[in-house]
Amino acid sequence: MATGATTTISYENCDANALPAESTSVATLDNGQFYKMCPGSHSNNGTSAAFGQPRCGDGSNFAFYLTRPEQPQNEEKILIELSGGGACWDKNTCKSQSSVLKMPPFDFALGLSCSVLGMIAQASGGWDILCARTVGQTDFTEYNSVVIPYCTQDVHLGDAEAKYDGANVQHVGAHNTYRTLQWVFDNFEDPSHIVLTGCSAGATPLPVVYHMINEYYKARDRNVTISVISDSPVFLTPSKFLKNNLQNWNHETVMKLIGFDYDTYKNDVQYPNAVLDYVLDSSDDTDSIGFLSHKVDPISMMYYVSMGGEGGTSEWWNQMNNSWSQARMSTITLMYSLWTKLGIAALAW
Repeated sequence: MATGATTTISYENCDANALPAESTSVATLDNGQFYKMCPGSHSNNGTSAAFGQPRCGDGSNFAFYLTRPEQPQNEEKILIELSGGGACWDKNTCKSQSSVLKMPPFDFALGLSCSVLGMIAQASGGWDILCARTVGQTDFTEYNSVVIPYCTQDVHLGDAEAKYDGANVQHVGAHNTYRTLQWVFDNFEDPSHIVLTGCSAGATPLPVVYHMINEYYKARDRNVTISVISDSPVFLTPSKFLKNNLQNWNHETVMKLIGFDYDTYKNDVQYPNAVLDYVLDSSDDTDSIGFLSHKVDPISMMYYVSMGGEGGTSEWWNQMNNSWSQARMSTITLMYSLWTKLGIAALAW
């Protein structure tokens, strides 16, 4: 247990193979190894602090993963990935997603280097996903990699304990995201470049997470370039879901933290566009934001229908494309700039 001036931090809910995040400096960690970092539970005078209870949806322990570059670098660069994996918001959806309300099985990588993992992946015929580190002309072996696992089924932004017919689900993704970012802020005071990425449920919160990172470093006069690659975000929010289910996650806490007018848009199908517009209004010209999706995406289509969306695949895509129309007009330069910076040949809508 560690005690600060006003906050008490407990590591009682951390796995034995995890390092206590707040009391572990990145400078003490070896290069080229994967580490499991557990943010502690934060309380003020016995009362839980804001975003102070990181954990998984079934109440089990949460941790994020980190690896330093295998070779020391002159500049600090960071790759942050938010894992995807669906969502749940009621009894039926959370029952079907119960197996992912706990940490994913990433512990096999602990203590290993990307070189070793690459050999294992090659020998097994698998894709070396954790260490496939070159994208276009950008060499991610120069980057510190932070992976934020997804185990709360609330697109990483929840702040609620929901009860679905007696089954409790901890939708506290915002706690996990916030405490991971706080560790990044504490340990990387002046990074030169941050790449923020995620797929599906891991892509959906990226505008909010980008805003949190950008505002933190701007407030400290740090010139940090941020690139965002959002792969297949859940961008459509049918009115039925907004009115009946969104409150189960309680995104209100984190949205008001970043200054967004949540009360005005919480029941508006233009909610995602409003969030994106708000974030872009305060973004920096040196930053880049890119979105990717597919005209046929069975998983996105399944969730769209489950959330109350109507129509088939073509209707889903038309609504998706239309919902991006205004965003594309304002961000098209940013998106093509991103692919140019990272050395990727093209971006196709």
